[in-house]
Amino acid sequence: MAETIETVSIAEQVRDRFLTYAMSVVTGRALPDVRDGLKPVQRRILYAMYNDLSLTFEKKALKCAKIVGEVMGNYHPHGDGALYEALVRMTQSWVLRVPLVYGQGNFGSVDGDPPAAYRYTEAKLSRAAEMLLSELGSETVDLTASYDGTRREPSVLPAQFPNLLVNGTAGIAVGMATQIPPHNLGEVLKACVLLIDNPDATVATLLDKVKGPDFPLGGKIVTDRAMLRKIYEEGRGTIRVQGEWREEEFERGKKQIVVTSIPYGVDKGELENTIGRIVEDRKLPQLLGQANESNEKDGLRLVLEVKGGTDPNLVMAYLYKHTELQKTYSYNMTALVPNEDGTRMVPKDGLSLKDLIRHFLDFRLATVRRRFEYQLRQLRRRIHILEGFAVIFNALDQAIRIIRNSTGKPDAAEKLKTAFKLDDEQVTAILDSQLYKIAQMEIQKILDELAEKKKQAKEIETILASVKKLWGVVRGELEALIEKFPERRKTRMASDEDVLEFDEEAYIARENTNVVLTRNGYIKRVGRLAAVESTRVQEGDEVAAVLPGSTLDHVVFLADDGAAYTLRINEVPATAGYGEPITKFFKLGDGVRVVGAVTTDPRFTTADLPMKDDAPAGPFVMVCTRNGYVLRTPLTAFRTESTKAGRRYVKLEEGDKVVMARLVGDEEGVMLATAGGYVTHFPLNQVTILAGVGKGVFGIKLEPDDVCVGGVVVGGRFDKLLVETESGGTRDFGPGAVKSRARGGKGEKPFQRTKFARVVPPPIELTDWDVVEGKKAKDDAKNGE
Repeated sequence: MAETIETVSIAEQVRDRFLTYAMSVVTGRALPDVRDGLKPVQRRILYAMYNDLSLTFEKKALKCAKIVGEVMGNYHPHGDGALYEALVRMTQSWVLRVPLVYGQGNFGSVDGDPPAAYRYTEAKLSRAAEMLLSELGSETVDLTASYDGTRREPSVLPAQFPNLLVNGTAGIAVGMATQIPPHNLGEVLKACVLLIDNPDATVATLLDKVKGPDFPLGGKIVTDRAMLRKIYEEGRGTIRVQGEWREEEFERGKKQIVVTSIPYGVDKGELENTIGRIVEDRKLPQLLGQANESNEKDGLRLVLEVKGGTDPNLVMAYLYKHTELQKTYSYNMTALVPNEDGTRMVPKDGLSLKDLIRHFLDFRLATVRRRFEYQLRQLRRRIHILEGFAVIFNALDQAIRIIRNSTGKPDAAEKLKTAFKLDDEQVTAILDSQLYKIAQMEIQKILDELAEKKKQAKEIETILASVKKLWGVVRGELEALIEKFPERRKTRMASDEDVLEFDEEAYIARENTNVVLTRNGYIKRVGRLAAVESTRVQEGDEVAAVLPGSTLDHVVFLADDGAAYTLRINEVPATAGYGEPITKFFKLGDGVRVVGAVTTDPRFTTADLPMKDDAPAGPFVMVCTRNGYVLRTPLTAFRTESTKAGRRYVKLEEGDKVVMARLVGDEEGVMLATAGGYVTHFPLNQVTILAGVGKGVFGIKLEPDDVCVGGVVVGGRFDKLLVETESGGTRDFGPGAVKSRARGGKGEKPFQRTKFARVVPPPIELTDWDVVEGKKAKDDAKNGE
């Protein structure tokens, strides 16, 4: 053939081929079929075990290596590791609510132990799996060619129960994912019956039967009823699940907490490790230790040893917050559903509970119809043959003479067909039968069977002629399954009293302390500090601030990029060393430095004041930027703990940064200094108070190429501006040295040739905790406490 080169768009080719790949992943690997709830690999494993290996529950189990090899060679040409993993998952009672494979050997554990290699383990189908497969022989589903065309495999299994809801599934495709939790088989079947009886039933009505997910490991669902209804209506959301526990008492009032269930999907071994680290690090002082007393008889028993007099609710609220004893389960109802004309399966997300049950029931009706149609074909074929026997019986002597006078079976067949108006099928059955079959007593059995078969055929024809009767059969079979698999819920629906609210302050011992901040951004917590020089800092670093407060309060760090970061004082590392960099706790940008800090302890920082005339309430943080802008912003927005990204407290121009951020009170004035040697002094009340994040107003008008290097507020404890010159010396200016003018002016230049490098912060005043605590003791005594 001559070579043909065609120019095509690479963008179109990539798009078309990627879409082909994506749909292959979606339909052939990641998403389950809404009808039988299985992915292709699971369906092929079950089919090979049933059809090729006859591994029903009554049969002897077979090596998993044989099963994997059979599936991989005949139906699923993928890795043996992935096949065995899928097989193992279908055996695990802590993964599936109703396991589909019965395993013998080590198939892993809820503690996270891996299964043994497939050469050691054996498996066969569970009884529930047979409910997915038993109708295959009745031509109830379509068969397609296997990957190499040598065999046929079902495109879907004739499931007798909604496996997708009962066992749930999880999968990630291209551009979509599915996460469906397991449910109680009895509840789901009852919801199916309800929808058959009332096709217009709403999701809310169905939830009277399906209380919510029913996880294999139990637990309790603490998501409220209204939220569950919304999730089941919209097909997506999150469900919060907690492990269950109880308190056990011993002699002398000793108590312990016993965890009896854990959330679905939690590795119990990893959970124990997490609790062990909490005990070891003494993050929860009330918890002394743990022990795993789980066994087959009592089930899960994770014993927690607690201090005497401890409120167990306090311990469990902490563990729910900081371990996987509480887990949020993502709910995403996405599956393959029939398209409008039912010719192919397409992915669809946002399926409601009613959608899932409706798709299953429609499939179940079609399956039952096909089963009856197959049975009717078989009955009609048998009736046809029995009618041939009846014809021969009425002229038995003639038939025998024809057979005797024939030259062979083909000759006899042709003569019988001609003499009695029979067809090939009837004649073949007559000639293949034993001679005694047409004796007087045997022929009566044939006539009785003929009458019975005709009666059965008529009954099936009556059922097939009525959709209502077909639905009645489906309904009856579902009710029979409810009786056959009666299993109570394992997951409890929690009441309002079961929900424990986590209060972080309940776990913090209240004590007075100091937070030390250095110029290089290191922070630490120290109890008593006699002098600033007595605390350790790295070489070249120095203490920038010492903030008093209790461990229940917070400290606010103000960075020069305009972001404020708030941390509970208890979280600041307590150490006699250098401390930890603040970047360990917050995400500061490159080169960003902390220029100020404020404690929220009401003994040192005034509590929020009431608003007046809709004006923001104090106290305020005074801010000055490199470009000469000033503003005051309320502290109230920064009192509570922030995220690692912090909160914005000032809006900066490009290239600008904060050079001063100080808490202000009853001070009267502001003094600012520039690198060019200018100093300005203006009243504090001229600084604008902003309700939100803003740029502020000019505090000083700068010369070209000049910048503001900082400032101070005067009229309170400190009454002068101290600056460091470029040559390393210092200059100080009291309020009287620079005349107070209106804000926004150019200021004065006291020394024509002197330039300023920085504003020296006021000296740090340490808190005498003995005095503070002594004063409190006197106040308590005075109040009669």
